[in-house]
Amino acid sequence: MADDLEQQLRLTAQTVEANLGHGDRVHAPRPIDHLAGFRTRSAATAAGEELTAAGYRVDGLYRRLLTVWLEFSAMTAVDHETAAAFTREVVGIIGRHGGHYDGWGGFLVPPDDAGD
Repeated sequence: MADDLEQQLRLTAQTVEANLGHGDRVHAPRPIDHLAGFRTRSAATAAGEELTAAGYRVDGLYRRLLTVWLEFSAMTAVDHETAAAFTREVVGIIGRHGGHYDGWGGFLVPPDDAGD
């Protein structure tokens, strides 16, 4: 799991930097979608319950081939510190249930003067 966490933290930092490069106001909260895969529905359901208790919303649970996918989301900022914190949190929860975190994404929040 440590390798998975380190990889996810690197991907998170890269995503935040890419967002900043596009002018994203990363400190502004927005809906962030997450995806995780599990071998069993019971593991995905248990992870979903723990994620819900941690403040996330479960948006979907479905099987595709041999993987049960759990979609979940939260309203949050995506600055480096906040994104690293939620990455650590969700990778930990998902890992406790034998899953694999597939990452996060969301819309950019444009600068205030974007309409001028």
